[in-house]
Amino acid sequence: MSGTATGMPPEVMRRLQNLARFWNERVQAVSTDGDLARVCFDRAKAAARRAQRTGNNPRAMHELAELLATWAAQQERAEAMRHRA
Repeated sequence: MSGTATGMPPEVMRRLQNLARFWNERVQAVSTDGDLARVCFDRAKAAARRAQRTGNNPRAMHELAELLATWAAQQERAEAMRHRA
């Protein structure tokens, strides 16, 4: 069997390592939480676009939107509960 101990072919591992390096450099360069959120959001959008473009997951952008909407709703509920009474 070719590949690494993870069972992934070397070209897949190399692609993942390159992506990780690309995004990790950007994460390390941020200085605020807002910048960190923007980098992470850009990473998620890029992953969703790749998934849609390759046909691996045509609903990827929609799924990302649902995750973000769920997170936002949870934050809004928590904030509303803190301000009640």
